[in-house]
Amino acid sequence: MNSIFKRRSVRNYLPNPIEKEKLEQILRAAMQAPSARNQRPWRFLVVTDRKELDRLADAAPNLSRLKDAQAAIFTFFDKENLTAPLFVQQDLSGATMNIMLQATELGIGTCWLGMYPNTERTEPVNKALGTPKNLEIFSVVTLGYPKDPDTLHFVDRFEPEKIYYEKF
Repeated sequence: MNSIFKRRSVRNYLPNPIEKEKLEQILRAAMQAPSARNQRPWRFLVVTDRKELDRLADAAPNLSRLKDAQAAIFTFFDKENLTAPLFVQQDLSGATMNIMLQATELGIGTCWLGMYPNTERTEPVNKALGTPKNLEIFSVVTLGYPKDPDTLHFVDRFEPEKIYYEKF
């Protein structure tokens, strides 16, 4: 529960690189997400090269946050052979959330950059990446160690007035 309660959108990172082992742990967590009919449509592109992060940040306005990040995970779904196409967004949302929770557990900050289904965002990103035709970008998660060590802290967002029991 600590990673759930401490997760924040982090936009200011230290210049420290993210260890490959930690990136693998984060991706393992992503792939543990629930998936409709076990279709597991996700694909991931991990970018850690500073020049490539800067190039991509300039390629699309919605990627400007990559300039500060030490890594980014681009999430995609494979449009072919889907067993439950109407649930792809749920599958990828779960995977994206797991990325952020595992990163928080490792002391790494993240920020979810929404893409899909906004074509004004997805088209320039797909073009900049040279995304294969069978893949569709869903989200981008920036990663880095937070500049402010107190960034990942608990904020109580519980709102009991938004809960109904049995009836509205």
